[in-house]
Amino acid sequence: MEQRLQYVVAVPIPFLDRLGKPLPARKRDRWVRLLLSELTMCFGGAIQIPAPGTNIVEGELLYEQGQTLVLAACRNRSEYLASKSRIKRLVLKMGAELNQSFVFVLAFPSDSFLIEIRDDLHGYQPQDRRK
Repeated sequence: MEQRLQYVVAVPIPFLDRLGKPLPARKRDRWVRLLLSELTMCFGGAIQIPAPGTNIVEGELLYEQGQTLVLAACRNRSEYLASKSRIKRLVLKMGAELNQSFVFVLAFPSDSFLIEIRDDLHGYQPQDRRK
């Protein structure tokens, strides 16, 4: 069975504070865990990926090597909007604790899908294409 997930929600966890100083790893890790948990509660699952990026801090372009992106997918925009205020409250707390000038929540249409892997689908064997 395939389920269409037509909307993606993503939150970058910053590596730098508003002054361009690296944030402590324990603080960043805490927010990754909190957002993974929150997006899972809202949409049934979430993942984290490394997401280096750039930002302008006090007029200077900075590269955030250690930035992380927490992502989730949901059925549609309506499902996202039903959880938007909950996500917004948490992201505002993150921004305050991590000394940010701005926080960013990405939400956009997607052609993602979820495929159920059933136990009765035996017989598939990956082929070794090196032969």
